[in-house]
Amino acid sequence: MPTVSEGADKATEGLGERLLRLIPTRKQQQNDQSPPSKPPLVAQLFKLGSQDSLARLAWIAVLAAFCGNGVLLLLNMEVKQLERHDYSTLTALLFAGLLVVYRLSQNHLIRKSAEAIESALDRQRQRVVGDVLNLSLRDVEQLNDDHLRDGVAAQYSALSQTLVPLVAGVEGLILLVFMFAYVVSISAFVGLLTVLVLSVTVIGYLNKSKQLDAEMSDASQADAHFRQLTDAIVHGAKELQLSLGRRNALQEAMNTSSQAIARGRTRSAAQFAEIIATGTTISYLLVGAVVFIMPLIVNQEGSDISREVIAVIFLLGPIGSVVQAMQQYATAQFALRVINEFEAKVASCRKATESVRGGDKAIPAQDFSELRLEALRYQHLGEQGFAIEQIDLRLKRGQILFLTGGNGSGKTTLLRVLTGLYPRAGGKIILNGQELPLMPPQSYRELFASVFSDFHLFDRPYGLDEQSMQRFDHWLRQLGVRDKLADSLDHLPTAKLSTGQRKRLALAYVLAEKRPILVLDEWAADQDPQTRQRFYEQILPQLKAEGYTIFCITHDEHYFHCCDQRLHMVEGRLSQELL
Repeated sequence: MPTVSEGADKATEGLGERLLRLIPTRKQQQNDQSPPSKPPLVAQLFKLGSQDSLARLAWIAVLAAFCGNGVLLLLNMEVKQLERHDYSTLTALLFAGLLVVYRLSQNHLIRKSAEAIESALDRQRQRVVGDVLNLSLRDVEQLNDDHLRDGVAAQYSALSQTLVPLVAGVEGLILLVFMFAYVVSISAFVGLLTVLVLSVTVIGYLNKSKQLDAEMSDASQADAHFRQLTDAIVHGAKELQLSLGRRNALQEAMNTSSQAIARGRTRSAAQFAEIIATGTTISYLLVGAVVFIMPLIVNQEGSDISREVIAVIFLLGPIGSVVQAMQQYATAQFALRVINEFEAKVASCRKATESVRGGDKAIPAQDFSELRLEALRYQHLGEQGFAIEQIDLRLKRGQILFLTGGNGSGKTTLLRVLTGLYPRAGGKIILNGQELPLMPPQSYRELFASVFSDFHLFDRPYGLDEQSMQRFDHWLRQLGVRDKLADSLDHLPTAKLSTGQRKRLALAYVLAEKRPILVLDEWAADQDPQTRQRFYEQILPQLKAEGYTIFCITHDEHYFHCCDQRLHMVEGRLSQELL
């Protein structure tokens, strides 16, 4: 799978992908054993036909650097003329013209580069989102929340913030090369001092880069831990309000985590500050050396020293841009490394899932008649992972099944394997007489509508067409929750709904999809007695009459008579079957 820094497929990669490949991560630098199969840089520089060519941007950067250097040359020429009490209108006009071209070319370079890279990041982000959405539930659970947020959103934002300084730094580096050539032409000694300044700056950055990466990694981990504690404030607000001791302990933990973030970021800032301060100080030392030391070594006229000082002062701008770009380069490398590692993890998960996934032959919902599990087994990851074993089960169209069992007996795990969210480890899933692969296809999962105990309510009714929206509205009214929502159902604010109302909204949503098998995990547990009675004695029979197959986890003993079959689960096995 291509990573951000590697770009998209060679046939479809754009300018942004090629620009991003210019920022290799540390891991790539260590792993790349062979040179990339691409034309040499000199050959690329002559490919000017495309508006999105890397060479075109390179030439624009060269044009900007040429104009910037021309401005310096014209200033020194005018200084000479002024010393002779002369004035050149032509020089002034050329100066203004070069300044305008310099501004336009620099502006175009930065805007075009940023636009191309942002487009590349957008394409990559969309690919990653698609890949993540195609993972199995087990794979998504392996990717912890913070890792997923960083890999899909946070690090892309951090990378975007580095773009303008990085492009400006590259343009500054090219300008620095041009100006250095001019400085050498007027004084070899000043050129030597310039080389010394740049060498010290680069060596200082290289010495600090590994430490910078480690400091940024530590700060990122501390930030992730703090976000987890912040989530506890929102999701554990009730418990915190009821316990001063718990609240104080959480506050202490958050204070400790906040201090760790501050220390990590302070150390990173200190590394950046040392690089920037060293570069800036040496730059000013360069000017001081020209003014105070050079006259002691080289016998020159004051006018020559003035021109050299002007040239060195002009050098300070590009040197500053390069130094700032070094800081942003370290940030970009770190962000790319996190993104690439996340993509590698996603690719690994997808590869493992694809190895047990068969084809995706369409299974029309109306064709469902019978589903059987034979000797099915599944084990959570890890040697000591909980397992369900020797599961034999038959579901027929228009049947109501209840599943009971203690906490941790494997009921929810069974539902997730049954619905194709987890790939089974062994046994068979047979649909209408046809055995399915270990990881059933998407069309199989489309047979199921579910409200799990840890269900999620989306802020919009995604995936519902006009006819489905009419069914959604109908079931909201049937379940007595329509009056809790706005007139328009395009947006679903749920923060003020109770747990029972949220479950009713979730049930209405899945019923609107009209899938043949309804899977419910303790749906009635948070309902009031009237709603619970109506659910078991009216809604379930109605759904059965419409052809739904209903598989419920429940412990409502008073309503066991409402099912066609009741199963009981103990320690990962269906130990008994009660009719």
